[in-house]
Amino acid sequence: MAPPDRSDTPRDTGILEEAGIQSDSNMRHNAERLASWLEFLLHPEEHEYDRTVIYGTEFGGEGHKKEEPGPVAPSSSDQPGTVPSDAQLPFESVLEGYQISQFIHGMSAVASPVVESADNALAPGAAALSNIWWMGDKRVPSLVDQFQQLGWEGDASTVTFDFLLRLQTVTGQVHKLAEQLHDVIPKYAVVIKGVRHNLDEAAAGCVRAFEKKFAEKPATELSVDWGAVILAGIAAAAVTYMTAGTALILEAAITSAWSTAFTDAAGDLLKPSGGAVSGYWWRDLAHSYLRKQADILEDGKNEIDQLNRKVDGLIKYFNNDQDIQKFLADYGPRP
Repeated sequence: MAPPDRSDTPRDTGILEEAGIQSDSNMRHNAERLASWLEFLLHPEEHEYDRTVIYGTEFGGEGHKKEEPGPVAPSSSDQPGTVPSDAQLPFESVLEGYQISQFIHGMSAVASPVVESADNALAPGAAALSNIWWMGDKRVPSLVDQFQQLGWEGDASTVTFDFLLRLQTVTGQVHKLAEQLHDVIPKYAVVIKGVRHNLDEAAAGCVRAFEKKFAEKPATELSVDWGAVILAGIAAAAVTYMTAGTALILEAAITSAWSTAFTDAAGDLLKPSGGAVSGYWWRDLAHSYLRKQADILEDGKNEIDQLNRKVDGLIKYFNNDQDIQKFLADYGPRP
């Protein structure tokens, strides 16, 4: 249900574009519905429905405020039915002081990154790490085995074989790092997806709460549940995807690899949960929603921090591994 005399689309969609919530975003529908209700609630001067009436100012006092379902006439007025504007007590929005941008702040924070399709910044890295894993697990050990069957003897053969043995040791260590890093990469994308889904569900829950509050005007606090997902145990979750690749990372391989990695990670990391937008006054409902928005963003940040710590640990392991660093010193690029 849209606000009276309005649609599910706000009159001004520019604020959504400015927030990066474009027309093709999965969050756009609920962002529009929420923004339309907020436009309505923030501008009671455009209608004769819910507003906060300021009582007592007609007698020179500072007045007190109370939510009302429509205009209120001064006590000295005897206007039946709809109160003319010149006979209304002063009023303001039931959400006075709030701005629409506060309610779509969370959506804006995660609206831009491309994560589900293969044309994102993480996908080539996942495919490259898959190739590194494959080289360390299959190709270099196979090369060492085949070299021993060549029957090549002499000093050059000895030097070459020593090099291959060192290479096998180093690629084995790098293989372990690549395997763990490969597990981490799609999890960044899944965190973004999960946060988006949660924020979208929370916005839908807020809209349902607004609709119920307006239509039913309940005498007690109302609560509207919304289904969502939680981001649970990302650092420990198992991503089983590993694939044999080729030395060349082709676009088709990246697409296939990312689709599998993302799907596997999402299956392990996104688990059903739920939440509620609750309260009695309009401001209660707004505060409840904004609290949920902040909690969702905080949960997402904590999950990203876990991943960052894991990556930082793997980088330190690489930098401190004596075999790897000695090999790079002996055979790496010269300045």
